[in-house]
Amino acid sequence: MDAERLQRRNRQLLRKLLVVSLLMFGFAWMLIPLYRVVCEQVGLNSIVKADALDQDEMRAGGGARVDMTFDANVQAGLPWQVQPLTTHMRVKTGTFVQVQYRITNASPHAVVGQAIPRYLPAEAGAYVKKLECFCFTQQRFAPGQSRTFPVVFVVDRKLPASITSITLAYTVFDVPGQGGKAS
Repeated sequence: MDAERLQRRNRQLLRKLLVVSLLMFGFAWMLIPLYRVVCEQVGLNSIVKADALDQDEMRAGGGARVDMTFDANVQAGLPWQVQPLTTHMRVKTGTFVQVQYRITNASPHAVVGQAIPRYLPAEAGAYVKKLECFCFTQQRFAPGQSRTFPVVFVVDRKLPASITSITLAYTVFDVPGQGGKAS
């Protein structure tokens, strides 16, 4: 009877562990869509699709000009070098713009990082619509690996005339627990 009761308890434990495992898998699977929803709601990352842009605006060929400055830095202790290949340009609102960022893992270890954009002035972030950006996903680099990433965006023609220059800066943070090693 004790062996039968032990088997029953083991099966119950197994069921509980399977349920917990499924819940953990479901939570991890939902993190990316949840992140995108949160970003859309708070305006972080300005993730957009090309068909979501105003097509009349795109056909108009642009409007006012704005000075753009590009910058990047990394979390203290993260062994990456991040630099924009173009640091300044004059952009016409309503037109597609592409700039490149080069990222190098200068450590002897694999590192996983996530870039977070920052806009100056902060209100300009609502008018910069990114179509492609290394900041949309975590980036994993092998030891010594270097890659170049495009950032494609449009500055909305509805940009207030009071904003004549925008700085787009990225800060790259370590993503702990992703197989990378930041030291």
